[in-house]
Amino acid sequence: MSPSTAASAAASAPGILLGLDVGGTKCCVLAGTAAGEVVDRVEWRSQAERGPDPMVRELLEQTARLADRRGPVQAIGVSIGGPLDAASGVVHSPPNLPGWEGIEIRRILEGRFRVPVAVEHDAAACALAEFEWGRQRQPCRLVYLTCATGFGAGMVFDAKPYYGVFGRSPEIGHVLLDPDGPEAFGLQGCAEAFCSARSLGRIAVWKYPQRWTQPPEPRQIQSLAAAGDPDAQAIIDLNARMTGRVCALIADFLHPDLIVLGSLSLYLGASWVEAVRRECRRLALPEAAAHCTIDSPRLGNRLQDLSALAAAVRALGASTPTTGS
Repeated sequence: MSPSTAASAAASAPGILLGLDVGGTKCCVLAGTAAGEVVDRVEWRSQAERGPDPMVRELLEQTARLADRRGPVQAIGVSIGGPLDAASGVVHSPPNLPGWEGIEIRRILEGRFRVPVAVEHDAAACALAEFEWGRQRQPCRLVYLTCATGFGAGMVFDAKPYYGVFGRSPEIGHVLLDPDGPEAFGLQGCAEAFCSARSLGRIAVWKYPQRWTQPPEPRQIQSLAAAGDPDAQAIIDLNARMTGRVCALIADFLHPDLIVLGSLSLYLGASWVEAVRRECRRLALPEAAAHCTIDSPRLGNRLQDLSALAAAVRALGASTPTTGS
């Protein structure tokens, strides 16, 4: 069932949707409607270093409180970083969630709340939300790059999120961009190490070890660059160029209509987005670059919340993600 069909079904049924946004920095549980309206939410720090058990307990407690306050509940959606198996709802060691290996989050939630649950890679969930409510279901081939704590890619083709064999999420963060670079995923010079928000600190330590012995926070780099610090500006420029390189790879390989850049496009602004576009145009085939728009999310800061809600809409359709064989 497509998101719009599921949304129509939800509109005629009583109850609310619950969305869980699970990240390495923060977690959020929200209540909303299939029209993309958030009616209630609660947010807290993830403290991901604690591991999965206390995090899952906290998610269940907060979800139960919101369900008691806003129920009845029609469906639950989970937006969470990969790697994961979206078909079975099992999370497999996201780099920003230590210890989350083989966590059967869909089974846990279905067992507790007795409603349909869909687990989506956070990038795929953001792509769905932007497609459904930000772009009014246009264009047909949309790629979303998280550019957040981590760096992931979500793809919506013909109104459906794409997953690989066994529902595995695309993991573009593991793609090697330059072997001479900072390290993430246990791989030096991968996209995760260059293109995420957290990578700004990784680049700082790698590029300027005499100045930074520990990774600075992204907002510190942003503030320094805004004040005219040349090292901080060089870090942001490198981050933008590498993100543009990823966009060029995607443009050449998939020829999408649109690549939406996530959190960093909102935090670093139009000049960063233009730097990404410029590098994509420099590297991609001219036709691929000309036909691919690179943009910030139209949903802006609402996107994270609505990504979890988009996953809940998917749960209503009780559909299995498109997979390879």
